[in-house]
Amino acid sequence: MKILPLAAAVSAALLASQAMAVDFHGYLRSGIGASSDGGDQIAMKADGAGAKYRLGNETETYGEFKFGQELYNEDGKRFYLDTNMAFSVDQANDWESTNPAFREAVVVGENLIESLPGAKIWAGKRFYQRHDSHIIDFYYWNTSAPGGGIENIDLGGAKMSLAWLRNTQDTGGNSEIGNEWTEATSFTGNNLDLRFSDIQLGNAGSLELGVNYAKYSETDTNKLHSDFAQDGFMLTAEHTLPIMNGFNKFVLQYASDAMAGNGFSGSLTGFGNQAGSTGTISKTNSGNAWRVINHGAIELSSNIEMLYVGLYEKSDLDNKGFGTDNREWFSVGVRPMYKWSNTMSTLMEVGYDDVSWDASARIANPSRQDNSLTKVTLAQQWQAGPSIWSRPALRAFVTYGNNSDIEIANDSKDQVTFGLQMEAWW
Repeated sequence: MKILPLAAAVSAALLASQAMAVDFHGYLRSGIGASSDGGDQIAMKADGAGAKYRLGNETETYGEFKFGQELYNEDGKRFYLDTNMAFSVDQANDWESTNPAFREAVVVGENLIESLPGAKIWAGKRFYQRHDSHIIDFYYWNTSAPGGGIENIDLGGAKMSLAWLRNTQDTGGNSEIGNEWTEATSFTGNNLDLRFSDIQLGNAGSLELGVNYAKYSETDTNKLHSDFAQDGFMLTAEHTLPIMNGFNKFVLQYASDAMAGNGFSGSLTGFGNQAGSTGTISKTNSGNAWRVINHGAIELSSNIEMLYVGLYEKSDLDNKGFGTDNREWFSVGVRPMYKWSNTMSTLMEVGYDDVSWDASARIANPSRQDNSLTKVTLAQQWQAGPSIWSRPALRAFVTYGNNSDIEIANDSKDQVTFGLQMEAWW
């Protein structure tokens, strides 16, 4: 009779030790919000802008749960498994059903090639070396997809990474090509990603250079329209300079043809930065696009830190029918934080976006209008530490937005929202 309790105790101890070996990381945000007119909180964003200023301006519950575990570690050789399940709901009710997205499932092997110490071989789905500006949640270099490759090859003064990634977008059997239609059921894009990182420049910081070459693939029964640009490239240069107990990043990007559409980020046109991007794909992807970004985080005094961003983006795609998306997007914003203590702070975020559409874009879609949005948020925050990056954080906020040209909501160009939010990463 005493054997069963003993076995149960041993089993519980084994399960506990295994559970402790699992790494649990993630991201989560949620809250409650409303508008001054009594309606639900709305997210304010300039029409045609690639992102929005996020503080006090997020209206969904979003989360990513990452579970990983080291599977092997011997003689410096290591295998690590990483996974990521993500979800998003409207933040409107108690019970909101959702289908999680399986965003990462990857195994990374380190030091497996004797002649390349420190290099990592990987295969699977993963967030691949993403670059973003946090203040606007904008991933300007994001080739995340199923793939594989080798990274962190030490070249002496720089590191090299090479990957093959592949995304497929379902079209539902229809693809709008000007005034014609194809019977293609999907568009599959292959992306070759080559990067040189950690290029040290002494007191001048460091540099990362990258080229993405992409090509759509087709089969005998899944043809692309002859006018559709089936390949293209994107060039990226990012300079990082440590300043004022923080950093400044200056970014230049240029993309051509198949890489130039849909808010180019290193993925192919038709595959957006957001999960679940589906729909028709236009043949208006020939041409080019470019952007310049300057963003960072600095410490202005012992009590004041600040995030900032400045961005200009321009697309010049050929006008071959429906869907011409040529526009200019200018954005500038700051988020200073005053620290009252290690766990309490006050933040203000001021952001301005201006979007100007090309005449051909307005003809193709008369609803497109040039517009400028100014957004201001004041937030009282309690956070787990004194840094502007400290999380979790609890916030009470009020946000004001004004679009000088078009209505934001409810027949008004002005909007005030307020609410409470939590944000965590771990």
